[in-house]
Amino acid sequence: MLGTTSFEDFEAVLIKLGAKLEARNVHALYLGALTSTDFRLGPQRLLNRIFGDEPVLGGSIEDANAALQVLFGYWNALVTERDRGRVRLAPAHVPSQPTREDLCAFAKGRDEEIRWFVRGIDAGGDDPIELGPEGAPLLEGIAKASGYLSAYVDPLGRDEPAETNELAKTRAMLLEIVATVERLIADLMAVSDAVRRAAIETFTSNAGRPTDDGARIAGRVKIGRNAACPCRSGKKYKKCCGAASTVQ
Repeated sequence: MLGTTSFEDFEAVLIKLGAKLEARNVHALYLGALTSTDFRLGPQRLLNRIFGDEPVLGGSIEDANAALQVLFGYWNALVTERDRGRVRLAPAHVPSQPTREDLCAFAKGRDEEIRWFVRGIDAGGDDPIELGPEGAPLLEGIAKASGYLSAYVDPLGRDEPAETNELAKTRAMLLEIVATVERLIADLMAVSDAVRRAAIETFTSNAGRPTDDGARIAGRVKIGRNAACPCRSGKKYKKCCGAASTVQ
């Protein structure tokens, strides 16, 4: 359960609306978008990736609003989980005594989720350099983990007998790789959050100053103290970046 919007509810709405992506991949896409340094990126800008170029969110305004409430609610739930230090990929069960098919499907599915996570970052138009020297090794670690998962898919997909203890070892290894990916994503989110906060601080401190060509930087943006903070922390501005500000 994520806040008031469960993964099961989220999945049911996506299926009902004929989403092009599975719920687990949308979950990963959301995580990637939350990692983007573009603080304007939200679920509304991901709808075409989820549903195609002409999304149909229900047969009436009421249906559309109900669907959007779940889609946006799940995004907010992920923000809350991130702030609590609980960054996780979508729920995925692996039997304690798995078959080769179980492990192959798990490795393939998790690798696909990582790819959608990266696409979520791309949705914000980020260049890896924007995440700075701290972000680069984290992105590289996530890419390596994806490679490790891919490397398991082919041998596990072969129709060959396997010892139970070997399958158990493989299961443990795959779960450790996924846990590592989740830790790397959490660390990368922290880095991107710092980048966004620094960008907001730089912009507001430079407001009104002349540029080299004589133009002036736009005046200070007035953000309501009870409005959502533009750094996407999920908190009100007055309790986040505006905590020490007198902006009303």
